[in-house]
Amino acid sequence: MASIVAKTKGPVRIGIIGCGAIAEGAHLPAVLSSPHVELTALSDLNTSRLEDLRRRYRLGPIAFRDYREVVGRVDAVILALPNHVHAPVGVELLSRGIHVLCEKPLALTRHECEHLCQAARSAVSILAVGFVARFWPSTQLLKQLVASRFLGELQSFDYEFGSPGGWSPLSGYNLARSTSGGGVLVVSGSHVLDQMIYLFGDVDVTSHADDARGGIEANCRTRFAATVDGRPLRGRVVLSKTHQLPNRLRIVGEHGTLEARGSETRSVTYLPSGSTLRHEITAAALPPADAEPDYFQLQLHDFVNAIRTGAAPQVDGEQATRSVVLTERCYAIARALWEPWCDATLERLARAGPHPAPDAAAPRPPALASAP
Repeated sequence: MASIVAKTKGPVRIGIIGCGAIAEGAHLPAVLSSPHVELTALSDLNTSRLEDLRRRYRLGPIAFRDYREVVGRVDAVILALPNHVHAPVGVELLSRGIHVLCEKPLALTRHECEHLCQAARSAVSILAVGFVARFWPSTQLLKQLVASRFLGELQSFDYEFGSPGGWSPLSGYNLARSTSGGGVLVVSGSHVLDQMIYLFGDVDVTSHADDARGGIEANCRTRFAATVDGRPLRGRVVLSKTHQLPNRLRIVGEHGTLEARGSETRSVTYLPSGSTLRHEITAAALPPADAEPDYFQLQLHDFVNAIRTGAAPQVDGEQATRSVVLTERCYAIARALWEPWCDATLERLARAGPHPAPDAAAPRPPALASAP
């Protein structure tokens, strides 16, 4: 790893490739407020967008339409492009010895992920992946509590996340499977799948139902199975872009239930079996409650540390590949999610004519909405 460290005696020269909503709202502020990096390049095909950012943030002549022009100006880049170009752009930059922090998901397919990982290994470059939820104290708490068998034998887990609309990229790439890789399972589910794998190890999908109907899904229900400490663990995930659902993970064990909410990143709640009391568990050495950490800056600092020391980042390419593989498995066994306003009409048409309606005989999962 000496070749990595030798390049980075001072602040790491960093560029941001892809200057959409996540770049402006999260990555750019993290870079500009960090003493460990120097912003030396911005790149985006939208030149008016580039000029607007350069002017508003009072940046020098560091904006380039062609991402290849950042070569020689940066030690590392944050790759915040649409999902379908993560692989080709990432492989090219890694092969040139440039370290890459890639927004999630790492790529669209396992094959693309493996190309990225191989490029990083061959060039001795760092490949980190932006699963920022890994840096939440609540995630680290859950990891410690699960590993220490705080709940005893684990029995099940349940994750619900839903918000009408939700995050909106500027380019609209997330509206087509060819550019996004999928719908809510990719957009919101990438974080969920990564967290499942981080907490429970290898996880397999047992059923997946969504409402894609030839496009991209806005809703899905998925069931998973894992083995923890030699015992089976079952789980359920419900994701939605049309329903308001709790952003909540529940892990049930023989001694009680752990609950983590996305709106509360600093602690988890413990509900002992047979008790109505709720106990808040908070990580030690946290800053005051009115000083919420910038988790994107923590992610950036982890990336910089990996570059300087050769240590593995919090989420490397191999780890991120596992969630992409799990996503592919979900889509491979997908069936239609039961939608009364649509499927009931198809059934009536089927009864009226000689031809069966599509999906009329398909198994019907329960309605999407679940108990709060």
